[in-house]
Amino acid sequence: MVETLIPGLVDDVAELCLSRVPRSSFRIICQVCWGWRRFLWSERYGAVRKLTGSVEELMCVLMDHQYWEVFDGSGNKLGGIPPIPGPLKRDSRLAMLDGGKIVVIGAIYYKGRSEMKALPYVYEFNPCTNRKLADMNIPRYGFEYAVVDGLLYVIRGLTSYGDYLFNLEVYNPKTNKWSLMDFPYRPTSYCAFAFSFKSKLFVAGENYYKSSFIYIYDPKTETWEEFDSGYSIKAYSYTVIRNKVCFFDCYNYRGMVVFDPEKNSWSFVFLPQFSDHESGFRFILGKLNNKVFLVSQDGEGICSDDFDKEDAVEWKASPIKLPAYTFISSVLINF
Repeated sequence: MVETLIPGLVDDVAELCLSRVPRSSFRIICQVCWGWRRFLWSERYGAVRKLTGSVEELMCVLMDHQYWEVFDGSGNKLGGIPPIPGPLKRDSRLAMLDGGKIVVIGAIYYKGRSEMKALPYVYEFNPCTNRKLADMNIPRYGFEYAVVDGLLYVIRGLTSYGDYLFNLEVYNPKTNKWSLMDFPYRPTSYCAFAFSFKSKLFVAGENYYKSSFIYIYDPKTETWEEFDSGYSIKAYSYTVIRNKVCFFDCYNYRGMVVFDPEKNSWSFVFLPQFSDHESGFRFILGKLNNKVFLVSQDGEGICSDDFDKEDAVEWKASPIKLPAYTFISSVLINF
């Protein structure tokens, strides 16, 4: 007798039913039977979810370089992710490709207390499969990155010896290859942040010195342009919400700066009232469901601001809670 996923239904119909179960129930339904578990951990499961329109946005948080937590849009904790392969690495960057693949880019590997080494390694994680991707051409850390029309751009950064790099690397997930590009401008330090807007790459400011210049690369014409944004940028944490860039300025401790590249305009949003400290460095920015959230470094929790409205400035408590940490980064996947 041939086993079916759901008695009385052909497997194609049963797969459509199972694909509609929320991710928050994923661990429970995996325990029903081996047939369900095999399907839910297969690549076909993701394909069927896309077909039925059941794809959800999930937030994956990496804490202290090795601990992962995954949350759904309602703040439910869905479990963890296996640690990044190999020895403990620091200063990796997280990007999202093809809607549901987490890419962990570069890192620093410490040998003892004094020796460190920049790594070119790139790893991909998605809920169905894991694999190591092609290494970057040049080992680097402290770089910025952005995904533009499916291509991953890694911008500048530092070598193992602390020297500044003046180039870019572009990763094509279809070919699993990196290619080098020149960065025509020579700022005195590495860039503050990068983001994608209208199929163009924006590289903003400098990390160590305040700069108001933004550099724009158009992949279609393969040309760069430079313009003065009118605001001196020195950012240490940022996120992009609906084509608006929100970041913490190292010289503006009481609020969050918002840049609108469409209008080339700047605005300022005050921090939640529970922030009674003089330094804004105790917060890291992230996003979920088109809302920006603040992660408190001492475990005070997360507050979020609704960016569905243009003039939204009210901060609300979020159900997502994290322990105190020394390092955190997050990425959104659609699965």
